[in-house]
Amino acid sequence: MRYEGHRFLLYRRWNYAPHGRTEEQQEAIDAGQALFKAANLEHWASQPELVERIQIFLRNAVPSYCPSPFGTSPRDVIKALCWEVRNGAVVIVRAKAAYIAHDGFVPALTEDERYRRKMADMAERGAIFEARTKAYREELAEYHQQVEDAERAARPPQVFRHIETIAEAAARNRAAWAARDALAALASTAASAVATSLPSMDKGVFELGNVSEVGTGTTPLSDAAPFKYSPSESGSDLLSIAARGVSESHEAECHSEYEIEMQQCDALAFHMGGARMMTLCKQNAFDRYQQCRGY
Repeated sequence: MRYEGHRFLLYRRWNYAPHGRTEEQQEAIDAGQALFKAANLEHWASQPELVERIQIFLRNAVPSYCPSPFGTSPRDVIKALCWEVRNGAVVIVRAKAAYIAHDGFVPALTEDERYRRKMADMAERGAIFEARTKAYREELAEYHQQVEDAERAARPPQVFRHIETIAEAAARNRAAWAARDALAALASTAASAVATSLPSMDKGVFELGNVSEVGTGTTPLSDAAPFKYSPSESGSDLLSIAARGVSESHEAECHSEYEIEMQQCDALAFHMGGARMMTLCKQNAFDRYQQCRGY
């Protein structure tokens, strides 16, 4: 420190003239007390180099001084020095002129220099924070990747359903269309076979011959005797029903045709029209069987 052109030093009280003070030493102590009374503590706190030297002295000379682990502001350092000076543990002594080659004066910082140092300090702190943040993000991403890998390894294997491609779908459609066309051709062939196996609708139809206009001619039945009940008819039981009898060979032939038609119904009718077609086919076969037998 410099006051009125002199350099001032800090001592522990029992380290400066412990065996008695001379008049010159007492004057040096009195000059230090005058400096302390007239000191501008705010000006002291604004000088980083001065604050640094004071803090080093407090750490080495004052056992009770304990700086904060989170950092100590310059104002707190100056307050700690003032506390030690007031209670007498530390003394400020004016040094001799020949003690230091130079005067030791440290000029106060200008506003521009103070702002520059403040910005440099903020930039340094920001770079440190950015580096720590980047390392933390990388470590967190690595941890998440490890957790994801562990979950994937513990997960049971999953069977994925095959996704059909356009070419596979087209091939499947062509196969379905071919099967449909083949089934339609088979049904058409079966229907033709059934139609050809059925008897002609004109079989057994009575031929009327040439039909003339009403009242202009005769018919094969116009000259026949009228129908009337005759007591001479055989059988007097009115509940009896007359039927045309057939031979055993004819009966067997009718039954054989009936079985063939039933087999055709079982094989083709259901595919052509479902249950309704099946029922109709069997009913027609039975009707033709009855006609063949004369009923």
